[in-house]
Amino acid sequence: MKKNNAFRRAAALLAALSITVSLAAPAFAGTYYIDDGDITITKNADGSQTIKQQGKEDCTDQVGDETVITTHGQAITSLESDLEGPAAEDSGFGPVVEENYQPAPPAQPEDAEEPKDADQPESTEEPEGADQPESAEEPKAADQPEGTDQPEDAEEPKAADQQENAEESENTDRQESADRQAQPQQAAPAAAPAAPAPVNGKGNGFWGNTITVINNFADKVLNLTLKDVKIDVSDTGKDTGNPWNSDEGKAALSVQGKGNVEIELDGNNELKSGAHRAGLEKNTSTSTGTLTLKDDKKDDKEAGIGSLKATGGQYAAGIGNGGYYGNGGNRSGENITITGGTVTATGGWGGAGIGGGYYGSGKNITIKGGTVTATGGDEGAGIGGGYYGNGENIKITDGTVNATGGWGGAGIGGGGSYDGCSGKNITIKGGTVTATGGDKGAGIGGGINGSGEDITINGGTVTADGGVNAAGIGGGERGNGEDITITDGTVNAAGGGSGAGIGGSGAGIGGGWKGSGSNVTVSGAAQVTAIAGKPDWGGAGATIGSGGNETGGQPVDGEEIQADIRGVTTGYIHHIIYEQDGTTIKREWWEPERPQPNPESPQPNPEDPNAPAGESNEVSLGTPGLHVETLEGGPLPFNARQQGSTLRVTSNTLAARLHGTRQALEALQEQGVEQIQFVTTLKTTTLSVEDLLAEGGSWFALEHDGLVSRRLSAAQAESLKCWMH
Repeated sequence: MKKNNAFRRAAALLAALSITVSLAAPAFAGTYYIDDGDITITKNADGSQTIKQQGKEDCTDQVGDETVITTHGQAITSLESDLEGPAAEDSGFGPVVEENYQPAPPAQPEDAEEPKDADQPESTEEPEGADQPESAEEPKAADQPEGTDQPEDAEEPKAADQQENAEESENTDRQESADRQAQPQQAAPAAAPAAPAPVNGKGNGFWGNTITVINNFADKVLNLTLKDVKIDVSDTGKDTGNPWNSDEGKAALSVQGKGNVEIELDGNNELKSGAHRAGLEKNTSTSTGTLTLKDDKKDDKEAGIGSLKATGGQYAAGIGNGGYYGNGGNRSGENITITGGTVTATGGWGGAGIGGGYYGSGKNITIKGGTVTATGGDEGAGIGGGYYGNGENIKITDGTVNATGGWGGAGIGGGGSYDGCSGKNITIKGGTVTATGGDKGAGIGGGINGSGEDITINGGTVTADGGVNAAGIGGGERGNGEDITITDGTVNAAGGGSGAGIGGSGAGIGGGWKGSGSNVTVSGAAQVTAIAGKPDWGGAGATIGSGGNETGGQPVDGEEIQADIRGVTTGYIHHIIYEQDGTTIKREWWEPERPQPNPESPQPNPEDPNAPAGESNEVSLGTPGLHVETLEGGPLPFNARQQGSTLRVTSNTLAARLHGTRQALEALQEQGVEQIQFVTTLKTTTLSVEDLLAEGGSWFALEHDGLVSRRLSAAQAESLKCWMH
């Protein structure tokens, strides 16, 4: 049906009025605008929150609910998106809906007749309800010029309308004509008060105003939402090139007090701070509570996935400590938790991405979810310590984390210093973690001259690459790696330079150049690949053990140590030493040692379908009829090892089929095997021997194709035309 123009114009007018008035009116419902000036939020003893803007107390929220900070521009965008239907088309706000959009009928007077047919064509008698212009309770100002009388009878237009209709053609919609005459060309919104003049605009959507959050009550939480807030005060302060006589700038957002602060991230937020100030600042000298960044509204259509980019000034962390030289021993960034959102934190010179600033440590940092990218400035860790700062009590339980240290800093752990800054008590329990050390910094562990201690990995997928002369997991250059425990997950640890053609002398797991490795334990289902740093003037690092060294100007390779693997069940350690080119394997071995193919049963040529039946790729386990083949049926080499009640069958290929007979399953059961674990390059699947036998049939088969696993039925397995049949 045709849209009701009176309804459209009324809705558009009211929406425009509400937008204009909302911009001009004082903040309401806990929403404040950063373009109006600096904002300070203080938690009070009674749980309420006092908000001051530009130094003036605006209001006290007695309930103490969440405070929202956004911009006037974002408020307009949000209100526009709320408009729907015909009003959106006429006003230019919001999406245009389809032609058959049907608004709810306006309220009817008690004596009004019910609409007879909402979809009647124009040539029929006008409905008495939903399509009537004035008898319904519609906004009168929108459809009538000031002073125009409203008709008492809704069925007949006023004389002025009739005259206008007479000038139109017979088929012209009379109501549209009346609307055009009555429409005051949106004069009412123009008469509304103007929005406050913005303060400190920097262009490109950035503002030079700051946010200060203060919670002095340890038993209360201060809740704040950032919604598309962009602050740039990076031009404040004075950087002389020497941290001890540089002037402190402004922090875009600072958190203070003994209580906890939780910040919800909605939309895209950016914080850029001045010298000696973190992008999102939390100094131990002024804040002892916990700062939590979250994105609990990520599934909300309006809020969407929230993000934050925090960039610290010179000598400061991206998120954490500002590193001001005048703060004495209180330059650490501590008690920081991230549970969701997309968070990007970049430190200035001497600052970590997340953690400590200049001479500051990063402690008690927890990541439970989200996507986190943390990059340290020179001498700073990605996550952990700044220059001369340790990284301690760092825990990752979920999410995607990419941590990169600056020169001398670890990816996760200690910052750089001549005296050595360590990475201690680092735990990874889940998620996907990539940690890359800067030159001379470990992937996970110590910065230059620093050790990596008490590092535990209980799950997840972890890639740790050491910088030049540093361990993948353990010590930086000249640093030791000790008490490293891996119980589960997939771990790839490479000593410095091992894959990039740059000389390195760090161990895959253990010490950096001139550093030792000790007390390394691998157990459970952990799948560990340890790659030695390539030989250089300082000698090659070990896969697990010490870094390279030199004696009398001659390189000395690092010493391998025996990891404790007594608790390994279905896991393994894959040791790799490359030639100098970084691609040719010089030596590799597995722990536990993998059985070799039976020399009495040489491998057949996969290209020859007529290979003799006696040629087999089976391993002698006393289990004839168990083998690995391509998805087309050709033979593939594999390794098999019984570890307790599990038979682990491994083939270093992307796509393969594990194929076997019922007799093989029965033989394995007699040997005490309860499950078979099939491992290819990207996929691991575990099968129960008892369940396979219960299915019946004389054959079973399991296929891996990249990340996909497919279990074949007994009938399908029997029908396969395999080379060994």
